Amino acid sequence: MKSPDNYRFRLASITNEKSSPIPSGIDYASITEETMQFQFKIETIIKFPQNTITVIPAIRFLYEKNIIYEASAEFNYTVIPLDSVMEIDRNNMKLNMKTDVIPGFLSAAYSSLRGIVYARTRATPLEKYPIPLIDTEKLLSKNGFSISE
Repeated sequence: MKSPDNYRFRLASITNEKSSPIPSGIDYASITEETMQFQFKIETIIKFPQNTITVIPAIRFLYEKNIIYEASAEFNYTVIPLDSVMEIDRNNMKLNMKTDVIPGFLSAAYSSLRGIVYARTRATPLEKYPIPLIDTEKLLSKNGFSISE
């Protein structure tokens, strides 16, 4: 993977932040770190015409197989020019990375979602259960890609 001489990237915006209400009627006193479960997903949308990479992490809190809280947000990164860091190999249906900015974007977006969830669950029964840290390699392995040309 070669490094381009001249490209810029930045977090352009955080949009579509969503959080579900924290339900009542659950015996939160019976929840422990062992019984609280988490599911996460993360997807990346590469928009070549806009020089944008959008990363969308999402998290679910589960207790006894019931969803008790969900949160997600879209993190929009501008990369100028986008074709300096990646290109589409149409013959092989493959995305070729010249400089791999994706791991940093995934890690930053997921960590930012952790902060959003911390702020949203503060002073609630869920504040004792921060979103777990997830290794960047695991985020990459679970990441779904889509490309817009």
